[in-house]
Amino acid sequence: LTIIFKNFQECVDQKMYHAETDELPAAFADGSKNGGDRHGANTLRVVEKVPGQHVEIQARYIGTTIVVRQVGRYLTFAVRMPEEVVNSVEEGDDQDLYLCLHGCPANQRIDFRNFKARSAEAQSTGRPRSTAAQGFTYQSAKAKCKERLPVEDLYFQSCVFDLLSSGDINFTMAAYYAFEDVKMLHSNSKRYHIYEKNSFLNNAPQRGKDFLSLLLLNVLAVLLWIECCTAHL
Repeated sequence: LTIIFKNFQECVDQKMYHAETDELPAAFADGSKNGGDRHGANTLRVVEKVPGQHVEIQARYIGTTIVVRQVGRYLTFAVRMPEEVVNSVEEGDDQDLYLCLHGCPANQRIDFRNFKARSAEAQSTGRPRSTAAQGFTYQSAKAKCKERLPVEDLYFQSCVFDLLSSGDINFTMAAYYAFEDVKMLHSNSKRYHIYEKNSFLNNAPQRGKDFLSLLLLNVLAVLLWIECCTAHL
């Protein structure tokens, strides 16, 4: 995961943050923890919350907060960003904020209803599941996810899907932390729970003077994009 903060007026120098599995640094790539030597350097900083597990990048000069976590062997991240920043993409540079503007590409989305139906059919006919997912049926995956996520929203459904498809218990915590990040980043408690019919990833960006576009990527999206994910802010 690579995040580049561009040189901004007399405020901050260009900075790059780079994280990999088992390497979640508490500083930018040049070893610094703020935006350099300029007047507004402290409006950009890296804050280590839990060593090796949880880092927060605060870019106050553009009203943006980025949360990066390592859960098991996987990286997850969440971004809270003003609509004006999301929409200020330079012409020809829209690929950098593709996920913010358009959500996951259609050819990289999985229909959970069909996946659940196939899992139920395989269970009813006695067909063996993949070795990666051994140990979880749809019902047992739901029960496990309920331990951390009692509301059956998209975070819960993501947890169930990841357990069924991988069998990796770490995905339970990934979905849980994604929801915790929502509660920390989003100012409207009524929008903490996201349901399929109004998923903001499919509708962003939305309109509103004070609206803050909130990008929360589940682990599946991160895994699909991790090899080529570079965000420019």
